[in-house]
Amino acid sequence: MWEIPAERVLEVPRAEKRILVVEDDLHSREGLRDSLRADGFKVEAAADSWEAILKMKQRCFDIAIIDIDLPPIHGVNITGWDVARILRAFNSSISLIVVSAHATDIDRAEAEQMRVAQFLEKPISPARLKSIVRTLDPQ
Repeated sequence: MWEIPAERVLEVPRAEKRILVVEDDLHSREGLRDSLRADGFKVEAAADSWEAILKMKQRCFDIAIIDIDLPPIHGVNITGWDVARILRAFNSSISLIVVSAHATDIDRAEAEQMRVAQFLEKPISPARLKSIVRTLDPQ
């Protein structure tokens, strides 16, 4: 698990942060979205990679919370890592939080290479996630 470097810790007003949650599981997606919204953040959710890319084309996000284990859509496999790269292409300063139920050493290496803000293993504590989001400053 990576910790946020001290020089990146900065309280940014919640209302100013736009968050995109990319999660294929309905209950997890809605739970994360609703929990963050209840804390005052502007949150949108995407059920798959295509929806995430579409939302990113429509507006800019400061933070993306991405499940790296996204299933193929219409026979095309666009992983959470692919989504993360595409979102970074749209906005190089986006802070990425990646999550996985089955994290591997390869996933951890990919997270380090991509300089993600946090790599979290499921289940995710809503309180911990809110704490991380509060301290993230876009890169």
